[in-house]
Amino acid sequence: MIEIGRRGRGRPAHRRRRGGVAGGLLGLLVLVHHPAIGAACDATEGGENVWVERVARGDEVVLTDGRRLRLAGVEAPRPPLVAGVGVAIDAAAEEAAGRAALAELVEGRETTFVEIETDRHGRRVGHLYDTESGQWIQEVLVAAGRARVVPRRDGRDCGGRLLAAEATARGARRGLWATTSHRVVPARAADLVPLVGRYVVTEGRVLSIGRSGGHIWLNFGQDFRRDFAVVMKDKDVDRFRANGFDALATKGARVRVRGVVVHRDGPRIAIEGPEDIERVTK
Repeated sequence: MIEIGRRGRGRPAHRRRRGGVAGGLLGLLVLVHHPAIGAACDATEGGENVWVERVARGDEVVLTDGRRLRLAGVEAPRPPLVAGVGVAIDAAAEEAAGRAALAELVEGRETTFVEIETDRHGRRVGHLYDTESGQWIQEVLVAAGRARVVPRRDGRDCGGRLLAAEATARGARRGLWATTSHRVVPARAADLVPLVGRYVVTEGRVLSIGRSGGHIWLNFGQDFRRDFAVVMKDKDVDRFRANGFDALATKGARVRVRGVVVHRDGPRIAIEGPEDIERVTK
């Protein structure tokens, strides 16, 4: 049953009860919340109170008025394009778990939406909060291992705070971080070629560093033409260094990288922002 509010937008006549997944996720967030990191992400000024009709994906909802909202700075699990039967089943289960987690948090409830932009598909992109508690929905999902961080280039996703929540979830092997399909992938061609076109988090040791055509190449294999490599623009070196990552000093170091895998001779990830790469060990 739907009531029409004074603004002419549909809203549920009753709210979904808290509990189950949602209660567990909100309780978990208390343990990993970092108030000093990106406190501005708690600000809902200028936000719009909206009612969620249903969850389309683990990072996208449909409002009672028909608008679609996508959560900024995160990506929910998706099945791999190429995978064995066991991995595909595992991935499908994680995708369903991500949808269920978001549904328990927002479906049939009043939320507050702070818009950043409209994407090319006409979806509104921004931050979503529980109106009653003020909890930031993206952070709840990431902390529970139900979504990965996809940093924005404009910094309007409070990526540092999300990455801190993700690190906690990854260390505890929560949710997708405990699965074969969405784990941290070894930085090897054999593991990454099947994931071309997908967003991944991968980790390995830099064996050599090259410079060519205005780019820096961090090579993770002996054959730099065929093995996995991370590519960044030469002009970005100082910007990355100012944010704590010195690309030219990574030989022999273990690093963690996130981004979309492309295939150019071998698997590649092009990084554009300091949030895309971090040094794990010396």
